[in-house]
Amino acid sequence: MNRRILLAGVFGASAAASAGSAAPKARLAETVPLWSAGAPGGEQVTVSETVREVEDQGRKGRDISGVREPRLSLHRPSGPSDTAVLVVPGGAFNRVVFDKEGEEVCRWLADAGYAAGALLYRLPGEGWADGQEVMLHDAARALRLLAHRTGARRVGVLGFSAGGTIAASLVARSDEIRYPPVDQADRDPLRIDFLGLGYPYLNVPASPRRGLYPGPPKSPPPTFFFHAADDPRVTVDNSLQAFQGWRQAGAQAALHVFERGGHGFGLRAPAGSSAAAWPDLFLTWVRALAVQ
Repeated sequence: MNRRILLAGVFGASAAASAGSAAPKARLAETVPLWSAGAPGGEQVTVSETVREVEDQGRKGRDISGVREPRLSLHRPSGPSDTAVLVVPGGAFNRVVFDKEGEEVCRWLADAGYAAGALLYRLPGEGWADGQEVMLHDAARALRLLAHRTGARRVGVLGFSAGGTIAASLVARSDEIRYPPVDQADRDPLRIDFLGLGYPYLNVPASPRRGLYPGPPKSPPPTFFFHAADDPRVTVDNSLQAFQGWRQAGAQAALHVFERGGHGFGLRAPAGSSAAAWPDLFLTWVRALAVQ
């Protein structure tokens, strides 16, 4: 698949408004294929990419499954930036919630002055030779491409729900993630300078992807956890226990637990819910890291 330019802004054009700022202007996003010769280990894959339009909090978005051509949707800020963020959407490991927890978040970050890339990754259970490991391969490859293409001095990862599991696993297992190298970007180290984890699956015994996340890394980067106490799908204990484990491992960690918000709110936290505060808190935290 050739690189192509597409207009980002078809869905969720008012994402930043829910984060307490003005609605973003439409901007061009660069779509970057991860594997120029095709994703490895796909000889037994027969699925086709399927896009399902869904509506949440009065806004439409895309849930994508059957991903055979994983890719990065790269959003650049209007001015220079020394920071880039890989955004990993959730979707319970059976789809990718690409707009609500991907594209909308990237547009918000770009409007805040950061380069950001939404990851559309392969899913386990769809015939890939490496099974659930393909999610980590795609994330690691995307992170290297993001750093290489933007030249950012700082590179972070922001993951939501199942995407939070992938993001945390990327840090915890960075030394063991291996895939066939493609280009110069794969010669670069897997660098993660900060991490954001939104309502992630991290309680290993209860995880639908046991074995993907082994537990807190030995040398964790600064990490920002956020979760709603009333989350009906992923208990807040996931973030509470992970926060304690990461602190014990030496992480500079922040934890925000909101009274209301439910699960999967992204930038669409219900009106009046305390979870709507997380975007501003996250930006404040990231900016503070830059001056330390």
